[in-house]
This record gives sequence, structure tokens and C-alpha cells, in this order.
Amino acid sequence: MADEEKIWKCPSCGGYLQWSPSDQKLKCPWCGSVYDPSYFENQEKQADQDVRDQDYQKGETTEEAGASEKSTDDTDYRPEDLRVYRCQNCGAEIITDKTTAATTCAYCGSPVVLMEQFDTEFRPRWVVPFRIDRNQVADLYKKYVKSRPLTPGAFMRDAVISKIKGVYIPFWLYDLETEGRAEARGERCHTFTDDRYIHTIHQVFAIRREGKLDIRELPVDSSSKTPDDAMDSIEPFNMNDRVPFRLSYLTGFYAERYDVGAEECSRRAVRRAEQSMHEEIMKSIAGYTSVQILNEQERCLPEKMSADYALLPVYLLSVQYSGKNYLFAINGQTGRIVGDVPVSPARAAGKTAVIFAILYVIGILIAMLLF
Repeated sequence: MADEEKIWKCPSCGGYLQWSPSDQKLKCPWCGSVYDPSYFENQEKQADQDVRDQDYQKGETTEEAGASEKSTDDTDYRPEDLRVYRCQNCGAEIITDKTTAATTCAYCGSPVVLMEQFDTEFRPRWVVPFRIDRNQVADLYKKYVKSRPLTPGAFMRDAVISKIKGVYIPFWLYDLETEGRAEARGERCHTFTDDRYIHTIHQVFAIRREGKLDIRELPVDSSSKTPDDAMDSIEPFNMNDRVPFRLSYLTGFYAERYDVGAEECSRRAVRRAEQSMHEEIMKSIAGYTSVQILNEQERCLPEKMSADYALLPVYLLSVQYSGKNYLFAINGQTGRIVGDVPVSPARAAGKTAVIFAILYVIGILIAMLLF
């Protein structure tokens, strides 16, 4: 694959096309024309051939661009971890780290896909396109924050909401086969009465459960930049919507390349699969007054494990407040949202004052009625 940036222009007006979650097609934000990604398949093939025949500006490392060997600021980036690209629209240089796969030009706003990042093993097999558009996700965020009345007002400002970014997060999708078994002691107690006595029937059962669980396309995020608990919390993703990867789905969004390999992520996948096996076993032990687990074991069969690389749609918002960072994550397919929301001391004090005032008035009314 070629190393240059790739953008798609509208055949009608020449504007830059972006993926539209509401239309599930590429859409021109200027003239409103929509196109199916397959429309550009032949054009992409021809463009790849043209690239090989022409002398295009290619992405280069900062070392090639003449960057110094030592960082000159207080970031933890190493020079060899950065890439410099030149925007084909305005000529501006785009500096990204080596895990960024898609972005926009900071000067002209042109959507740019950094194709160098998807060569060889870094090219995903699948992508789940965004279905929630930016207007919808802004409404979902506002509703989520308003449902927590003690949230500081800074979280509702338009300037904050406008920073919500659509990002394709890299995931490994695992197919696993898990087996489990459990031995337990179950008890049932039943009491009834007749004319003379109270009767209690106490039954004790030896319980044994054993079975296998096939799990298909269990997602585990493979970017060290995203918190694992946040990504787990916005599941599930509907994998029936996954499609073979095309760069056209990335236009207008950000994307990250995986930096945690499938083998390392597999440990999380195994823990999650074994937990699912445990939950299925526990659900099958029902109808007892009490249950005591005597022996239990779950394990994944390594020979039955495989992984595919996919990009899944997530909206992210990071808010700095009182020296602390608060992250919100929204499933770009279903709209499920999670996030830490702080309590505003002023609002908490105000609510406490209102409650105290109400109680004070109620106390006066009761005293008037009594005396």
C-alpha cells in the first residue's frame, strides 16, 4: 500500500467526503451528496496505480524531516515515535505519533487518512462503522450529565461538548472455547403448619454442573491510551454490523493503531471468557434456599483460540476540572455512555440548603398544628 495521505472528494462539487453515521454512506457536508463506499473501489485501485507512477509527497519520520535527536519540550514522546505528513490540500505539515491512523489537518480541516499506518499487520480486517452522529452524541452526553444534578456547570458548556471526538479504537476480536465444572451443596427448606404442629422439611442436594461455552468475537481493546474498564463498560457492540475494512469509513474521524499485541491482550480475553463461564454455571444453579460451592474450575482451551483485528466506533471526551481529568466514552454504534462525573461543592451546598429550608418549613407547620 502507498504511504501518502488519502482523501475522497465529492464528484459533484469537489468537497471532502466524510462518513455519515446517519446515512451509513459517505456524505459531502457542502452539497449533501451521498455515495456508497463501493462507488470508489475502482477509483481507489486506479489511484493506487497513479501513486506508483507519480512523485507524491510521502510521510516521513521526524528524523528524516531533520528533527533533533532529543525532545525539546516536556512530553514523553521520543523523536522516533513521531511522524510528519504534508497535507495535500494546503501544504501544512501534520505531526502525529506513530499510533495515529486518521486525523484532520489542523489548518484547513481536511480529513486525512495516514495510510502508512495500515500496512502489513497493522491493517484491520474488520470495521464497525459509526451509527451515532455528532448531534446525537451531543444530546446523549447532555442527557447523561443532566441526570446527575450535582455536576459542575463547566461540563455543560458548548466549548466542552464541541470537543467530543469520534475515534475508531483498535480491538482484538477473540473466538474462544471455554469449559467449566462445579460441585456444590444445595439446601431447600420448606415450612408448613397443620392443626397441631409446625413442620419443616430440610432437603440437601449434591449439585454437579459441567459444560462448554463457545464465545465468538469477544472484543478486547488493544490501545494503551484507552482505559480498559471504560471500553468494557460501553459494550456490547453488534458485530453483525462489521464490514471488511475500507479506508473510506475513517474519513472525518480519528483512528488509532493497536499498540498492544494479540498475545498480550489474550490474557484479558481469557479472564473475561472464564468469568462468563462462571456466570453461566451460577445461573444454572437455581431454586435452592442456599448454595455452598465446594469446587469450581473454568478454563479456556488455547488450541481453540483465535483473534481478528478490528476498529470499533467510540466517541471520547476528556474534561479537565480542578486539576483532574474526567473521561467520557460513548459507544458510537449504540449510544451507551459511561463517565466519571464530579460533584460541584457549590451545587451540593445549595441543594443541602434547599432541603434544610424545606425541613424547617415543615417543622414550623407541624408546630403550628400541634399548638
